[in-house]
Amino acid sequence: MAESDKGKEGIFRSSRNLAVSTLVCRILGFLREIIMAPALGGGMRMSAWVLAITLPNLFRRILGEGALGTALIPMMVHSLGNEDRQRARERFSTIFLYLTVLLGAVTVLVTIPALIAVPFLPDGMWKTAAELTPIIMPYSIFICAVGILTSYANSLRVYFLPSLAAILQNVIMIGALLLIWFGFSGKTDPLRFLSFAVLISGVLELLLMFWVVKRENMMIVLNRMIPKDFETIKAIWKLALPGIGGASALQISLIVDRVVAGWIGDYAPASLYFSERLVYLPIGIFAFAFGTVSVSEMARVAVKKDFAEMIGMLMFSLRNLLYVTVPIAVFMFLFREDLITLFFMRGRFDAESVRQTAYAMSFYVTGIPLFAAYKVIVAGFTARKDMMTPLKVTFTTVSLNILLNLILMIPLRQGGVALATVISSLTGNLILAVLLVRTFGKEPFEFRPFFLMLIKLAAAGGAAGLSSWAAARWCPLRLGPVSLMHLVAGGIAFALVFFPVSLLLRIEEAELFLARYLKLKIRKRS
Repeated sequence: MAESDKGKEGIFRSSRNLAVSTLVCRILGFLREIIMAPALGGGMRMSAWVLAITLPNLFRRILGEGALGTALIPMMVHSLGNEDRQRARERFSTIFLYLTVLLGAVTVLVTIPALIAVPFLPDGMWKTAAELTPIIMPYSIFICAVGILTSYANSLRVYFLPSLAAILQNVIMIGALLLIWFGFSGKTDPLRFLSFAVLISGVLELLLMFWVVKRENMMIVLNRMIPKDFETIKAIWKLALPGIGGASALQISLIVDRVVAGWIGDYAPASLYFSERLVYLPIGIFAFAFGTVSVSEMARVAVKKDFAEMIGMLMFSLRNLLYVTVPIAVFMFLFREDLITLFFMRGRFDAESVRQTAYAMSFYVTGIPLFAAYKVIVAGFTARKDMMTPLKVTFTTVSLNILLNLILMIPLRQGGVALATVISSLTGNLILAVLLVRTFGKEPFEFRPFFLMLIKLAAAGGAAGLSSWAAARWCPLRLGPVSLMHLVAGGIAFALVFFPVSLLLRIEEAELFLARYLKLKIRKRS
């Protein structure tokens, strides 16, 4: 098997395994939120919990699985390729040590003011959040350590086992929430009980990741030279700083989205939030899997300066990702009201809430392929340790998103906020694609087959969408407030039409899907 085929085979196999574990994790995360509603309610307790967990989650996104983790993979891969495993191990040990010290200091700096403020705060949301801070802030140390250990393992081509850490966290939180819901948490305050459960989950995740890297004989080492390796700290800081800036810009964009939605009306913020939860479910599964594996594999060939092969891997990942996400976007657009009703319509989430959320989702869902594609396209830069270009593009798209929010919010309300996000994402993808072409030239990119594949994919998705809509409309069986059989009939019809039409149109990804997932032999073309 040629080296390029091995690389693509590795991307497909690893992405498939990672997608399965990520799917389990996302389902558990979704179940966790469903259980959290009756366990904590929708008032002061839930608001206090959101405030208390905000900072640990922020550090996790930036210093754990976010910017630092993204920068770490190409650095480790380059070290493994150009130096040796021992040197890569020492470099990571230095990064791990300084990150732990930094997070420990931040935890103390946040916790002390919270403890001082507690006696002076009136009873309510802010006081409860301050009381939880000393328990929940140490979690940021553990979860950020888990994040960079996961990136470390990914650079060693270990993907599946690290993904189990997030599953472990969701299982522990679901267990704690069930105990709270059914009143088995004892005399302990429910939020304190949940905070300790989260803290324990962080410790167990960290122990799992230590076992994973030890299994690869790449466990962290400590000696007198590790704290003095300022070369590594300088290098990772240079790589991670653009990502940290980009993450901060995205947070500003998110805040602006929420503020604009608040101006629109009472339903707008909630409708955007709930539609996001559904839209980002498939993105979190497939884009995360392909993006995580692609950046590692592309970084490996980038070390060898084989940029043509790197672009080949990028196009391979992008085509397969679009083959999955385009039909998902079509199906979710057609059945958005049914999905929202099935997952969220209970309690205070009434028929008007469904209608408002479905309206926002009708715009948002069109961006699923775009949001997913970004994860792979940006890997073409991060694999070469080019973090500055994505940062510049991020600032451009964030500025565009804010401007479009203000323009579109009046005629389209919350739909305008969702559409602004989609347009800015499309713009960012196009800019990054153009910059890649300018960097490597047109030769490595197979434009004609790619655009032909998109046309065929749109045709297959359209045919499947019409069939699923007709099947659901004619389905006589209804269960509960939403027709579960309505969704089942539509889903079956969609699959029964989409795959055969894909094969009929000779879409290569359909043949690959059937051959690899269903183990069916497809006759090779002459």
